[in-house]
Formats: sequence, structure tokens, C-alpha cells
Amino acid sequence: MAQYSYKCVPVPTVLDTGKAGKDPHGAAVTAYEAIINNAAKDGWELVQADAIASRQNPGCLSALFGQKSEAVTFKLLIFKKPV
Repeated sequence: MAQYSYKCVPVPTVLDTGKAGKDPHGAAVTAYEAIINNAAKDGWELVQADAIASRQNPGCLSALFGQKSEAVTFKLLIFKKPV
């Protein structure tokens, strides 16, 4: 049975694609492809894309002014390669 090593790479949930044009999503797709292709050069295989939420508590001063903790959602690309 093969054993794998895994790595998670955070990716932006929103990508700036610049001004409106013929292919407004092309820059976003190209950015994700670059991340995946760079990992593949080192032998990593994409397993899945996932979204994860983490809760961030405010600092001391912010808490004094009533700021509450907030949940931040971000995306991960999950890769594997044989060990």
C-alpha cells in the first residue's frame, strides 16, 4: 500500500482580474493553474480544493472598543505525493 505525504497551499478566495475584457476570469484560472503546475514540478499531485474557516480574536485594544471575533474563510489546494 502506497504511503503519501500531504501539503496544503492557501490560495486567494478572490483574485483581481484587472479591468473588464474579453475573458474576465482568465487571470484567476491562470493563477490557480500556476500554483498547481509549480507543485506538480516537485512531484505533488492535486487531490482537492477545500474551504476552511478560522476564527480570529481581536487584540486587547480592539476588544476594549467592542470588536468581536470574526470567522475568516479561505481556500486550500491539497496535494499529495508518495513518500
